[in-house]
Amino acid sequence: MLGSDSRPTWSRPPYSTSTGACSMPDVPLFSVTIPAYNAEATLAETVASVTAQTYLDWELVIVDDGSTDGTRELAERLAATDRRIRVVSQENRGSGGAYNTAVRNAQADLLVMLSADDLLLPGHLAALDAFIAQNPDAAIFTVGGWYEYEDGFRELQHLHEAWASPEGASMADLLSACFFGIGAVYRREVFDAVGGFREDIYAEDYLFWLLALAHGYRHRYLDVPLAVHRRSAEQKSADALRMRQVDARAVAEVVASGLLGERDRAVAERVMRGLRRNIAIRRAVGAILGQRLATRVLGRVGAIRRGSAR
Repeated sequence: MLGSDSRPTWSRPPYSTSTGACSMPDVPLFSVTIPAYNAEATLAETVASVTAQTYLDWELVIVDDGSTDGTRELAERLAATDRRIRVVSQENRGSGGAYNTAVRNAQADLLVMLSADDLLLPGHLAALDAFIAQNPDAAIFTVGGWYEYEDGFRELQHLHEAWASPEGASMADLLSACFFGIGAVYRREVFDAVGGFREDIYAEDYLFWLLALAHGYRHRYLDVPLAVHRRSAEQKSADALRMRQVDARAVAEVVASGLLGERDRAVAERVMRGLRRNIAIRRAVGAILGQRLATRVLGRVGAIRRGSAR
Protein backbone atom coordinates (compact mmCIF):
# COMPACT_ATOMS: atom_id res chain seq x y z
CA MET A 1 0.00 0.00 0.00
CA LEU A 2 1.25 3.46 -0.90
CA GLY A 3 1.29 6.22 1.67
CA SER A 4 -0.80 9.30 0.98
CA ASP A 5 2.29 11.45 0.43
CA SER A 6 4.43 8.93 -1.44
CA ARG A 7 5.06 9.58 -5.11
CA PRO A 8 6.71 6.52 -6.61
CA THR A 9 8.11 6.73 -10.09
CA TRP A 10 8.51 3.88 -12.53
CA SER A 11 11.29 3.50 -15.04
CA ARG A 12 10.60 2.37 -18.58
CA PRO A 13 12.80 0.73 -21.22
CA PRO A 14 14.48 3.03 -23.74
CA TYR A 15 12.84 1.18 -26.63
CA SER A 16 11.04 3.33 -29.19
CA THR A 17 9.25 2.38 -32.40
CA SER A 18 9.22 5.88 -33.82
CA THR A 19 11.48 4.94 -36.74
CA GLY A 20 10.20 1.41 -37.16
CA ALA A 21 13.83 0.28 -37.45
CA CYS A 22 14.23 -1.42 -34.08
CA SER A 23 13.86 -5.13 -33.56
CA MET A 24 11.14 -6.18 -31.13
CA PRO A 25 12.33 -6.84 -27.57
CA ASP A 26 11.57 -10.12 -25.82
CA VAL A 27 9.25 -8.38 -23.34
CA PRO A 28 6.89 -5.85 -24.93
CA LEU A 29 6.05 -2.52 -23.33
CA PHE A 30 2.27 -3.11 -23.51
CA SER A 31 0.17 -6.24 -23.03
CA VAL A 32 -3.34 -5.79 -24.42
CA THR A 33 -5.75 -8.13 -22.61
CA ILE A 34 -9.05 -9.24 -24.16
CA PRO A 35 -11.54 -11.50 -22.35
CA ALA A 36 -13.74 -13.12 -24.98
CA TYR A 37 -16.99 -14.98 -24.38
CA ASN A 38 -19.13 -15.85 -27.40
CA ALA A 39 -17.52 -12.95 -29.24
CA GLU A 40 -17.28 -14.51 -32.69
CA ALA A 41 -19.22 -11.65 -34.28
CA THR A 42 -16.96 -8.84 -33.02
CA LEU A 43 -13.55 -10.26 -32.09
CA ALA A 44 -11.91 -9.95 -35.51
CA GLU A 45 -12.64 -6.22 -35.71
CA THR A 46 -11.44 -5.69 -32.15
CA VAL A 47 -8.17 -7.53 -32.85
CA ALA A 48 -7.75 -5.57 -36.09
CA SER A 49 -7.91 -2.36 -34.04
CA VAL A 50 -4.89 -3.62 -32.08
CA THR A 51 -2.85 -4.79 -35.07
CA ALA A 52 -3.53 -1.40 -36.73
CA GLN A 53 -1.70 0.46 -33.95
CA THR A 54 1.03 2.81 -35.15
CA TYR A 55 3.06 1.79 -32.08
CA LEU A 56 4.53 -1.68 -32.51
CA ASP A 57 5.85 -2.74 -29.10
CA TRP A 58 2.87 -4.75 -27.84
CA GLU A 59 1.51 -8.22 -27.36
CA LEU A 60 -2.12 -9.29 -27.31
CA VAL A 61 -3.47 -11.96 -24.95
CA ILE A 62 -6.95 -13.23 -25.79
CA VAL A 63 -8.70 -15.39 -23.20
CA ASP A 64 -11.50 -17.55 -24.56
CA ASP A 65 -13.74 -17.77 -21.51
CA GLY A 66 -15.52 -21.04 -22.24
CA SER A 67 -17.27 -19.80 -25.38
CA THR A 68 -19.88 -22.02 -27.01
CA ASP A 69 -19.64 -20.41 -30.46
CA GLY A 70 -16.59 -20.16 -32.73
CA THR A 71 -14.68 -17.63 -30.62
CA ARG A 72 -11.79 -19.94 -29.78
CA GLU A 73 -11.27 -21.09 -33.36
CA LEU A 74 -11.43 -17.50 -34.62
CA ALA A 75 -8.94 -16.34 -31.99
CA GLU A 76 -6.52 -19.11 -32.95
CA ARG A 77 -6.79 -18.19 -36.64
CA LEU A 78 -6.05 -14.56 -35.79
CA ALA A 79 -3.08 -15.60 -33.64
CA ALA A 80 -1.66 -17.55 -36.57
CA THR A 81 -1.38 -14.30 -38.54
CA ASP A 82 0.70 -12.35 -35.99
CA ARG A 83 3.27 -13.75 -33.56
CA ARG A 84 2.40 -11.05 -31.03
CA ILE A 85 -1.05 -12.58 -30.47
CA ARG A 86 -1.55 -15.43 -28.01
CA VAL A 87 -4.70 -17.33 -27.06
CA VAL A 88 -5.53 -18.92 -23.71
CA SER A 89 -8.67 -21.02 -23.21
CA GLN A 90 -10.43 -21.77 -19.95
CA GLU A 91 -13.79 -22.81 -18.55
CA ASN A 92 -16.21 -19.93 -18.12
CA ARG A 93 -15.32 -17.70 -15.14
CA GLY A 94 -16.79 -14.38 -16.22
CA SER A 95 -14.96 -11.29 -17.40
CA GLY A 96 -13.16 -10.81 -14.07
CA GLY A 97 -11.75 -14.32 -14.21
CA ALA A 98 -10.81 -13.91 -17.86
CA TYR A 99 -8.97 -10.64 -17.16
CA ASN A 100 -7.11 -12.34 -14.31
CA THR A 101 -6.03 -15.16 -16.61
CA ALA A 102 -4.96 -12.69 -19.29
CA VAL A 103 -2.82 -10.67 -16.89
CA ARG A 104 -1.17 -13.78 -15.46
CA ASN A 105 -0.24 -14.87 -18.98
CA ALA A 106 0.89 -11.40 -20.06
CA GLN A 107 4.55 -10.35 -20.08
CA ALA A 108 4.47 -6.55 -19.97
CA ASP A 109 4.37 -4.22 -17.01
CA LEU A 110 1.82 -1.98 -18.71
CA LEU A 111 -1.54 -3.73 -19.07
CA VAL A 112 -4.26 -2.55 -21.44
CA MET A 113 -7.94 -3.39 -20.88
CA LEU A 114 -10.05 -4.09 -23.97
CA SER A 115 -13.38 -5.88 -24.26
CA ALA A 116 -13.95 -8.24 -27.18
CA ASP A 117 -16.43 -5.88 -28.83
CA ASP A 118 -14.64 -2.56 -28.34
CA LEU A 119 -11.98 -0.78 -30.40
CA LEU A 120 -8.72 1.10 -30.00
CA LEU A 121 -8.15 3.92 -32.47
CA PRO A 122 -4.84 3.61 -34.38
CA GLY A 123 -2.86 6.14 -32.33
CA HIS A 124 -3.93 4.81 -28.93
CA LEU A 125 -0.74 3.04 -27.83
CA ALA A 126 1.58 5.68 -29.31
CA ALA A 127 -0.25 8.42 -27.42
CA LEU A 128 -0.23 6.42 -24.19
CA ASP A 129 3.49 5.66 -24.56
CA ALA A 130 4.26 9.39 -24.62
CA PHE A 131 1.70 10.25 -21.93
CA ILE A 132 2.97 7.60 -19.52
CA ALA A 133 6.55 8.83 -19.99
CA GLN A 134 5.34 12.31 -19.01
CA ASN A 135 3.64 10.99 -15.85
CA PRO A 136 6.06 8.59 -14.14
CA ASP A 137 4.37 9.05 -10.75
CA ALA A 138 1.04 7.64 -11.98
CA ALA A 139 -0.04 4.02 -12.33
CA ILE A 140 -3.49 4.24 -13.95
CA PHE A 141 -4.10 5.92 -17.30
CA THR A 142 -7.40 6.43 -19.09
CA VAL A 143 -8.36 8.16 -22.33
CA GLY A 144 -11.36 9.83 -23.89
CA GLY A 145 -13.52 7.94 -26.31
CA TRP A 146 -16.75 7.37 -28.14
CA TYR A 147 -19.92 5.39 -27.58
CA GLU A 148 -20.94 3.64 -30.79
CA TYR A 149 -24.57 2.56 -31.06
CA GLU A 150 -26.06 -0.25 -33.13
CA ASP A 151 -26.99 2.14 -35.96
CA GLY A 152 -23.35 3.24 -36.25
CA PHE A 153 -23.86 6.64 -34.61
CA ARG A 154 -20.94 7.69 -32.42
CA GLU A 155 -21.30 9.96 -29.38
CA LEU A 156 -18.23 11.63 -27.90
CA GLN A 157 -17.99 11.09 -24.16
CA HIS A 158 -17.47 14.29 -22.18
CA LEU A 159 -15.96 13.10 -18.95
CA HIS A 160 -15.50 14.57 -15.50
CA GLU A 161 -13.45 17.72 -16.20
CA ALA A 162 -11.52 17.31 -12.94
CA TRP A 163 -9.96 14.13 -14.33
CA ALA A 164 -7.91 16.13 -16.81
CA SER A 165 -6.29 18.13 -14.00
CA PRO A 166 -2.61 17.48 -13.21
CA GLU A 167 -3.71 15.42 -10.20
CA GLY A 168 -6.03 13.13 -12.18
CA ALA A 169 -9.17 11.61 -10.67
CA SER A 170 -9.57 11.53 -6.92
CA MET A 171 -11.53 8.93 -4.98
CA ALA A 172 -14.41 11.41 -4.72
CA ASP A 173 -14.35 11.89 -8.51
CA LEU A 174 -14.45 8.15 -9.15
CA LEU A 175 -17.28 7.68 -6.67
CA SER A 176 -19.25 10.28 -8.66
CA ALA A 177 -18.71 8.63 -12.05
CA CYS A 178 -16.70 5.66 -13.28
CA PHE A 179 -13.89 6.03 -15.78
CA PHE A 180 -14.43 5.53 -19.48
CA GLY A 181 -12.41 2.37 -19.14
CA ILE A 182 -11.99 1.26 -22.75
CA GLY A 183 -8.29 1.12 -23.50
CA ALA A 184 -7.37 1.94 -19.90
CA VAL A 185 -3.75 1.17 -19.00
CA TYR A 186 -2.48 0.26 -15.55
CA ARG A 187 0.80 -0.97 -14.14
CA ARG A 188 1.11 -4.59 -13.06
CA GLU A 189 1.91 -3.44 -9.53
CA VAL A 190 -1.69 -2.19 -9.25
CA PHE A 191 -3.04 -5.63 -10.19
CA ASP A 192 -0.80 -7.27 -7.59
CA ALA A 193 -1.71 -4.81 -4.83
CA VAL A 194 -5.46 -5.02 -5.44
CA GLY A 195 -5.34 -8.79 -5.85
CA GLY A 196 -6.68 -8.83 -9.39
CA PHE A 197 -10.27 -8.55 -10.49
CA ARG A 198 -13.02 -9.91 -8.29
CA GLU A 199 -14.72 -12.87 -9.92
CA ASP A 200 -17.85 -12.79 -7.77
CA ILE A 201 -19.09 -9.30 -8.59
CA TYR A 202 -20.73 -7.62 -11.58
CA ALA A 203 -18.86 -4.54 -12.90
CA GLU A 204 -15.60 -5.89 -11.50
CA ASP A 205 -13.68 -3.14 -13.29
CA TYR A 206 -15.32 -0.39 -11.22
CA LEU A 207 -14.40 -2.11 -7.95
CA PHE A 208 -10.86 -2.64 -9.28
CA TRP A 209 -10.43 1.10 -9.94
CA LEU A 210 -11.91 2.05 -6.57
CA LEU A 211 -9.55 -0.30 -4.74
CA ALA A 212 -6.58 0.91 -6.81
CA LEU A 213 -7.18 4.52 -5.76
CA ALA A 214 -7.84 3.39 -2.19
CA HIS A 215 -4.38 1.78 -2.21
CA GLY A 216 -2.92 5.17 -3.11
CA TYR A 217 -2.19 4.67 -6.81
CA ARG A 218 -2.52 7.78 -8.93
CA HIS A 219 -4.61 8.24 -12.05
CA ARG A 220 -3.97 10.43 -15.08
CA TYR A 221 -6.49 11.15 -17.84
CA LEU A 222 -5.49 11.86 -21.45
CA ASP A 223 -8.25 14.06 -22.85
CA VAL A 224 -8.11 12.67 -26.38
CA PRO A 225 -10.72 10.27 -27.87
CA LEU A 226 -8.69 7.13 -28.52
CA ALA A 227 -11.14 4.26 -28.03
CA VAL A 228 -14.66 3.17 -28.98
CA HIS A 229 -17.19 1.43 -26.73
CA ARG A 230 -19.87 -0.33 -28.74
CA ARG A 231 -23.20 -0.37 -26.93
CA SER A 232 -26.18 -2.62 -27.53
CA ALA A 233 -29.39 -3.46 -25.70
CA GLU A 234 -28.02 -6.91 -24.91
CA GLN A 235 -24.98 -5.64 -23.02
CA LYS A 236 -25.01 -5.93 -19.26
CA SER A 237 -24.41 -2.19 -18.98
CA ALA A 238 -27.88 -1.63 -20.50
CA ASP A 239 -29.60 -2.82 -17.29
CA ALA A 240 -29.77 0.45 -15.34
CA LEU A 241 -31.27 -1.03 -12.18
CA ARG A 242 -28.72 -3.80 -11.98
CA MET A 243 -25.87 -1.38 -12.59
CA ARG A 244 -27.03 0.77 -9.66
CA GLN A 245 -27.12 -2.36 -7.54
CA VAL A 246 -23.60 -3.43 -8.46
CA ASP A 247 -22.27 0.12 -8.10
CA ALA A 248 -23.70 0.16 -4.57
CA ARG A 249 -22.03 -3.17 -3.84
CA ALA A 250 -18.69 -1.96 -5.22
CA VAL A 251 -18.82 1.16 -3.07
CA ALA A 252 -19.78 -0.93 -0.03
CA GLU A 253 -16.82 -3.23 -0.71
CA VAL A 254 -14.31 -0.39 -0.84
CA VAL A 255 -15.75 1.06 2.39
CA ALA A 256 -15.44 -2.37 4.02
CA SER A 257 -11.81 -2.66 2.86
CA GLY A 258 -10.73 -0.20 5.57
CA LEU A 259 -8.46 1.58 3.07
CA LEU A 260 -10.37 4.87 2.91
CA GLY A 261 -9.49 7.93 4.91
CA GLU A 262 -12.17 9.72 6.89
CA ARG A 263 -13.08 12.19 4.15
CA ASP A 264 -13.28 9.60 1.36
CA ARG A 265 -15.24 7.26 3.59
CA ALA A 266 -17.82 10.00 4.24
CA VAL A 267 -18.13 10.62 0.50
CA ALA A 268 -18.48 6.89 -0.18
CA GLU A 269 -21.20 6.49 2.43
CA ARG A 270 -23.10 9.46 1.00
CA VAL A 271 -22.84 8.00 -2.51
CA MET A 272 -24.00 4.62 -1.23
CA ARG A 273 -27.10 6.19 0.35
CA GLY A 274 -27.89 7.95 -2.93
CA LEU A 275 -27.52 4.72 -4.89
CA ARG A 276 -29.82 2.89 -2.52
CA ARG A 277 -32.47 5.61 -2.88
CA ASN A 278 -32.14 5.37 -6.65
CA ILE A 279 -32.51 1.60 -6.51
CA ALA A 280 -35.65 1.87 -4.37
CA ILE A 281 -37.20 4.35 -6.82
CA ARG A 282 -36.35 2.19 -9.84
CA ARG A 283 -37.83 -0.88 -8.19
CA ALA A 284 -41.04 0.97 -7.32
CA VAL A 285 -41.47 2.45 -10.79
CA GLY A 286 -40.47 -0.85 -12.38
CA ALA A 287 -43.14 -2.69 -10.42
CA ILE A 288 -45.73 -0.46 -12.09
CA LEU A 289 -44.30 0.05 -15.58
CA GLY A 290 -41.91 -2.86 -15.98
CA GLN A 291 -38.15 -2.39 -15.74
CA ARG A 292 -37.50 -1.64 -19.43
CA LEU A 293 -40.09 1.16 -19.62
CA ALA A 294 -39.10 2.38 -16.15
CA THR A 295 -35.49 2.75 -17.32
CA ARG A 296 -36.59 4.84 -20.30
CA VAL A 297 -38.91 7.04 -18.24
CA LEU A 298 -36.39 7.64 -15.45
CA GLY A 299 -33.67 8.29 -18.00
CA ARG A 300 -35.85 10.95 -19.61
CA VAL A 301 -36.61 12.53 -16.23
CA GLY A 302 -32.90 12.61 -15.41
CA ALA A 303 -32.09 14.26 -18.74
CA ILE A 304 -34.74 16.94 -18.14
CA ARG A 305 -33.38 17.63 -14.65
CA ARG A 306 -29.82 17.92 -15.93
CA GLY A 307 -30.98 20.30 -18.65
CA SER A 308 -32.85 22.46 -16.14
CA ALA A 309 -29.79 22.65 -13.89
CA ARG A 310 -27.64 24.22 -16.60
